Amino acid sequence: MHKYVLQLLTIMLAVLAVCLPVRRPWREKSARGWIEAAFVAFMAGLLALALRGQYQAPAAMAKSAAGRLESGEGINPVPFRTISGCFKFFSLDVFMVNIVGNIVMFMPWGFGLVLLRKRKQKAFSVVLHSLALPVFIETCQLFIGRSVDVDDLILNFAGGCLGAALYIGVRKLVPDVVKLAR
Repeated sequence: MHKYVLQLLTIMLAVLAVCLPVRRPWREKSARGWIEAAFVAFMAGLLALALRGQYQAPAAMAKSAAGRLESGEGINPVPFRTISGCFKFFSLDVFMVNIVGNIVMFMPWGFGLVLLRKRKQKAFSVVLHSLALPVFIETCQLFIGRSVDVDDLILNFAGGCLGAALYIGVRKLVPDVVKLAR
């Protein structure tokens, strides 16, 4: 797990090195610019890690995806198969990456979404956006030769929703902290 965290932090630092001089958050009176920069850096890291794969010409990628859909190679369409396997054949490392990692990595998506965009604070919007990003990632992974797993979708969705719920809890407990971002 530490390997993924180190890679994520490296990507985030590289993105911040570009983002901060362009965005110049130190010029603003609120913390919003800093929060937006951190959100962009995290999302860039998340996408870079999730979308690592075998890239080739678009036609070849489409042909590969079609073949994988037909054969089922590297695709798990059965809900909770991988999740239950993680518990049945428990390994702390596998559990931390596959279960905890898939949830925690998407919590900032849900948290940042409702923190930074007032229109995204409604439950339907949170659910829709918490589902849209994992669906996009899993669809892309079909084309780049990565495994496609409905359980990743479930865990990522749960992470996005938990992140939004965490924001709501923080907003209720410490309303002044949230005002800093406005």
